[in-house]
This record gives sequence, structure tokens and C-alpha cells, in this order.
Amino acid sequence: MPPSPPPVELRLALVGTIVGIDQSVGIFVDETNKATLRLKLDEDYLGWRLRSVNRTEVTMVRGELTETLTFSKAGRGSPAMRPAVAESGVGRGSSHTPQYD
Repeated sequence: MPPSPPPVELRLALVGTIVGIDQSVGIFVDETNKATLRLKLDEDYLGWRLRSVNRTEVTMVRGELTETLTFSKAGRGSPAMRPAVAESGVGRGSSHTPQYD
């Protein structure tokens, strides 16, 4: 039986989160190609699924593997890579969020 391939390393840096009542999003930079991407809760990227999002960290899973990503420590990366955190106004009467009855 051939050995199984090594697990794919998660090469994402967390740069922002959006935590809402009905939808949460993680904002990342792919460290291999510097592309910015946005993943909604339960979306998949290269076999890794976004399992949870909160204000300061996200959890990604791939099979039995679990990785928790937190914002980079201050002083690392460029000034443009500072973490961004947003909270949805849904359910709190935000003037930017449509309200449906």
C-alpha cells in the first residue's frame, strides 16, 4: 500500500472578519499568490472549509485536520494588512441593512 500524501498546508492569513446574525465571513490573503479572498461560513477553499468565524479568529477544517487562524501580531506584514473586523447591523435596525417583515 503506497503511503498517503502529506496533508495540504493551509496557506491563508486572516486579515478580517464580518460576524453577522445570518451570515459570517472571513477575509484572507493566500500566502502563495497574495490573492485576497472572502469565504462565507461553510464555504470551501482548496479542500479547507470555514467552520467558524468570530471577532478575532476563524476555524478551518479539512477532514480530521483543524486550524485556527488569528489576526497577525502587530508589526508583522505591511500596514495595508492590518486586521479589519465588522459586525453586521442585521436585526439591530441599521440604516444600511434592508429590513423585511
